[in-house]
Amino acid sequence: MPERFNDILIDLDGTLVDSIEGLHAACLAAAETIGRPRPDLEFVRRSIGRGSDRLLHLVLRRDAEAMLDPDLHRQARTAFDRHYASACGGGSHLREGVAESLMTLRAEGRRLVVATNKPRRPAELVLRHLGLDDLIDELCCPEDAGCLKPDPDFVSAAVGSTDRSSVLLVGDSGVDGDTADAASIPFIAVRGGYNEGRDIATRIPSPAAVIETPATLPAAIGQLEA
Repeated sequence: MPERFNDILIDLDGTLVDSIEGLHAACLAAAETIGRPRPDLEFVRRSIGRGSDRLLHLVLRRDAEAMLDPDLHRQARTAFDRHYASACGGGSHLREGVAESLMTLRAEGRRLVVATNKPRRPAELVLRHLGLDDLIDELCCPEDAGCLKPDPDFVSAAVGSTDRSSVLLVGDSGVDGDTADAASIPFIAVRGGYNEGRDIATRIPSPAAVIETPATLPAAIGQLEA
């Protein structure tokens, strides 16, 4: 481990915020638009993590379909984006200790980058609505990186260089863990988020640290540096 982690990459959905209400509402709107059954909230929760397109394929396809027909998918995605633009703010809530932890990490002089597979527009809306936009230094989304997590190029785009020697990734899912592994950086796992119904603490290889809530993130980083 390095003496100090200067760049902290932090996932958004499930890690900093509980966004299931807004995502579920947008999935319901997409389902209604293309005449598919309404997905229940827990099914949507288990399907979050690899971007909006995959989310819609998972929750709207029929059992015999590998994925949605492209035309149906375009209609569903249009309805999803339109509805989520209005639902993402009120449908997202801070997890315990987020604001305090971010303030502590910034006071320690660390650079905080929200690294999310959520498209930029709703990500910005969520951050602004919850008052997080003033507590982070950068936001990196698929439009910025040109790829989705777990591609290691996402990490390079978020950091702004290929030097990852003082970079740490914080997330709630196997996608985040795979991203960290691919980029050869440590991974702190936050339990209670969206990991396809599995406990992130049981992931193999094991995370560098596992925390129950974001409230203990500064302490966990400090322990890794000790």
